[in-house]
Amino acid sequence: MDLIHRTVAKKIETLCFPKRIVKVAGAVEIPENLLIEKDVIATFNEPCLTKFVKRDDNPVYVVLDLGKEIHGSLKLAVCGSSKTAMKVRLTFGESVSEALSCVGGKGATNDHSPRDMAVDVCRWSVVEYGQTGYRFVKIELLETGTLNMKVAVGISKMEDHPRKGYVKTDDELFNRILETAVYTCQLNMQDGVIWDGIKRDRLVWSGDLNTEILTSAYSFGVTDNIKNSLWILKKTTPNGVWMNNIPTYSAWWVLNLCDYYMLSGDEGYFKENLGYVNELLREFDACVDGDGKMDFSRTGRATGMNFFFDWPTYEKPDAVTGTAMLLLYIVNKVEKLGVSEIDGALLKRLREKLSKHKFTSVEFKQTLAAQVLCGGGAENAKSLLEQDGAKGFTTFMSYMLFCALWQTGSEKAIDIAKEYYGGMLSRGATTFWEDFAIEWLDGSGRIDEEPKAGDKDLHGDYGKFCYKGLRHSFCHGWASGIVAFAVEKLVGLEILEAGFKKVRIQPNLGGLKTLKAKIPTPYGAIVVDCTEKGTKVTLPEHIELVK
Repeated sequence: MDLIHRTVAKKIETLCFPKRIVKVAGAVEIPENLLIEKDVIATFNEPCLTKFVKRDDNPVYVVLDLGKEIHGSLKLAVCGSSKTAMKVRLTFGESVSEALSCVGGKGATNDHSPRDMAVDVCRWSVVEYGQTGYRFVKIELLETGTLNMKVAVGISKMEDHPRKGYVKTDDELFNRILETAVYTCQLNMQDGVIWDGIKRDRLVWSGDLNTEILTSAYSFGVTDNIKNSLWILKKTTPNGVWMNNIPTYSAWWVLNLCDYYMLSGDEGYFKENLGYVNELLREFDACVDGDGKMDFSRTGRATGMNFFFDWPTYEKPDAVTGTAMLLLYIVNKVEKLGVSEIDGALLKRLREKLSKHKFTSVEFKQTLAAQVLCGGGAENAKSLLEQDGAKGFTTFMSYMLFCALWQTGSEKAIDIAKEYYGGMLSRGATTFWEDFAIEWLDGSGRIDEEPKAGDKDLHGDYGKFCYKGLRHSFCHGWASGIVAFAVEKLVGLEILEAGFKKVRIQPNLGGLKTLKAKIPTPYGAIVVDCTEKGTKVTLPEHIELVK
């Protein structure tokens, strides 16, 4: 395999006609004609046109809502204009606020994918513009004259990955959360890999990839996107450099490889990379002192973000503890595989050194969650994780947070998930975001409406670090961790032998009344049906159910 010849799924293009006119400014005649589904062809004598007429410097535009976030472009069909070509500004947005923005205002940007551009629109033409993640688009006529528009339609571009797995419960809000998480991840399965975001972060990030691997595998089976992503990360990381220039992201790659192996049973690729795994483990061993102190520059590798665990903990004491716990979590995962080709003494030595951080006092819930998953944490970890509900949760660490809640015996995981993810949905989200803090809901409006005077702009006024304001991605694959939580904790799936050859399934509905799950495996689908009367598990051939 190489970068040119990697396997890439076929693209499926779908027309997404606007569902709503959000706003009109200036002389835009009969804008509702743009909501009518028509052939995307330029025609003479078209009866259902929208006419843009610009006579002076006052703005003339319409803002359209496609009804949901898509990855793709915008196609315009024009049936006549007062000039051969006219300048039109297209501003794509994941929120109405972003569609109404200018680059530079409230962090609005064209990073990774141009989403604010002036283009030539020709008379009697059908032309496609842009390539980004968006739900809203502003179409503005920039020069005097008249433009007759027949169609402005979103072109959704998705790889062809048939849906093979799901979890459905008796709780409709929780079901909606799970489906939105799957759709968020699916949008990012592009170009044969898995990106982190479709507007911004159209890259393969090793740490961000872990949740996406689990979500995609439990929803679509093991696609080539997973292996391609692992391969490209390794292929494009030079010697002497940490993956994505972040030490922990090299560690995440090891976890990603282990998860891929357990989900796929691809022993050939796994064993092909065990030498690289040992190399990375030796590097980490050399960077950790006997007392657990870490210095990732010790071996000469260039370090970018030295201790990166999660954005809110960055450059705070929790970042060190979180990094140690992430490494320990990965060491434990590798050790559990029992692979003879991996140095067991090295794993034991690393585990002993990193374990010195298991009971360190921490400030952030995600750091505590990592400690809990490594067998540590404060004695009152359950109450600390439950305290103030979803406050302190992040989308990046959602999988670990909910799994740790579960491990403490908490009965509030479903309620907190509904509070946290439901908070985004309640404000118009159709995909889950790069980050979200429950406090942002106080005094802010909806993302599918123009911010009102006196309200906070939920998109433009919030966000931190690299995702300030409108730069913030509202479709980030790492935000889909609730799917893996549902499969592994509610359904109770544990893969005991690589490729699903042996599994344990011990459902615990956490207060839900019914649950039905379909889990794709290399041998077909496992079906689990849970009601108050009991649980029925249907297995394909070649899979052994261990009690």
